[in-house]
Amino acid sequence: MNKTHRGLGCLILFALPFAAAGLFVGFLAVKMLWLWIEVRDWQEVPARIVHTELITNTGDDSNTYTVEAKYLYEFRGATYEGDRVGLSIGSDNIGSFHQDKHRELSRYQAQGEPFRCYVNPDDPSQAVLFRGLRWGLFALMGVFSLLFTGVGVGLMVGGSWGKRQLHKEEELVAANPQEPWRWKNDWAAGRITATGKTQFLLPAIMAVFWNLISAPLLFLLPKEVIENDNHLALIGLIFPLVGIGLAIWAIRSYIRWKKFGDSVFEMSTFPGVIGGPLAGRVLTSVNLKPSDGFHLTLNCIHRVTRGSGDDRRTSESILWQQVQHLERESAEFDPTRSEIPVDFQIPFDASPTEERSDDDQILWRLQVEAEVPGVDYGSQFEVPVFKTAASLEDSAPIVESDGWRAEEPPAIDLTPHGIDSELLSTGARRLTFSAARHKGPAIALTGFLILWLGFNYLMIHLEAPIFFPIIWGVFSLLIFFGVLDLWFDRRTVEIHSDKLTLAGGIFGMGRTHQIQRTEIREIKPIRGMQSGNKLFYRIQIITQDDKKLVAATKLDNLSLAQAVIERLE
Repeated sequence: MNKTHRGLGCLILFALPFAAAGLFVGFLAVKMLWLWIEVRDWQEVPARIVHTELITNTGDDSNTYTVEAKYLYEFRGATYEGDRVGLSIGSDNIGSFHQDKHRELSRYQAQGEPFRCYVNPDDPSQAVLFRGLRWGLFALMGVFSLLFTGVGVGLMVGGSWGKRQLHKEEELVAANPQEPWRWKNDWAAGRITATGKTQFLLPAIMAVFWNLISAPLLFLLPKEVIENDNHLALIGLIFPLVGIGLAIWAIRSYIRWKKFGDSVFEMSTFPGVIGGPLAGRVLTSVNLKPSDGFHLTLNCIHRVTRGSGDDRRTSESILWQQVQHLERESAEFDPTRSEIPVDFQIPFDASPTEERSDDDQILWRLQVEAEVPGVDYGSQFEVPVFKTAASLEDSAPIVESDGWRAEEPPAIDLTPHGIDSELLSTGARRLTFSAARHKGPAIALTGFLILWLGFNYLMIHLEAPIFFPIIWGVFSLLIFFGVLDLWFDRRTVEIHSDKLTLAGGIFGMGRTHQIQRTEIREIKPIRGMQSGNKLFYRIQIITQDDKKLVAATKLDNLSLAQAVIERLE
């Protein structure tokens, strides 16, 4: 057995404790929730506190607490002794529940005054002193359960699937030692399938698991807030709202799968060539007929996984991106399918497909999208791109004459992209890059900021160590400046015969720079921010003395950035 096989076996064994811990905590959370529902119908009776104690458990980093009590109560003529204080069991340091309840119970014990407890009328030996649900603890248990169960089950499923795939790929490597683009089973025949079923299963599993835990809160929380004036309970609404979002995601994925089925990318250049073309056709299972044509995006992505255990994180950074728009397909008279031609020219200095390690990969992804009535069409394919004998350093794009490619005018119209161009009385031309040009990312980041601030408030309310709210607050400021930039960044560039004038920033404020044309060494597009799978570009001006200035930001594709540079030059 080789190291990779042993590693997959160890991965499955490593995942078992995560899944078990997540499921166990999830079981406790659900049990606590249902107990809270049940005790709402238990009967209130007087109780006499005979003993109470606050147990402190000292750990390496912090202390946890448990409030204990013994009390006597009468029900239907019989006397019972109870010891359950609240709905949760065990010790913790979430908020000050144990300290507060211990002080309250000690006061009643010292004064000899009757307290109250809630008794199960069907089993009078069951009673509890405090029947309110601790929403902070419940939220923490829910998040813990979701993360640990998801990680554990995901690792086990992925490990089992990976082991099967590994056998197939080992056979392909042995058969094609000099052709790495034939080492993956999906690539071997030059036909890559994008299955909608796979894209549907992940959100479906997440939605079912999450909503089984959180859905009851959607009906019970409003009553808790109204009857007990417990506004902190509103925090619990986050969970069913997230569940609704996951359910919508799963339903849309299912509808997309049933509507469009699977799509296949047949490569005519196999593999895609660094310094050459990536060409072929995408075949769909139905005829799409989009009103706005097809939108194709080819991404070169650097995927990196960092950390280990609970801190393991995977991020994707887009190294290169090209976007195309096709007005129509190449087989538009076939009523049973759509045939979408693919033809990208890949630069010679791009990075080829490479698996440097399990945690460091370069991959290429082709995305095809189309707006159609109802759920829009979307598919993506991981494609092989390598340097081959056909790679040319000075390769030029292939000119198509089939009539299916959208005709681009010599100069791209900047107005639809939120860029206004006006001729000044001095003869100069001013380009104005208006604020809030990309409302989708702006709305998404604003929503994320609200959620981030909500968790910051929750940490403060639960009296978390001050270090955490401070660090959380610093990141809140950074996100806040990002929100300001997306909504209110406004810039202008005045193009004179002998100079460029740059001005603007957030709310249009910022330093003004005047650059003589003789001082400019280079104007080039560079990678800017990334929002999901969308890469934005900036225009950078480099002077003769290596000073770098930004003329424009948040340009949503390379062609637009190059069109702006043409105006500046």
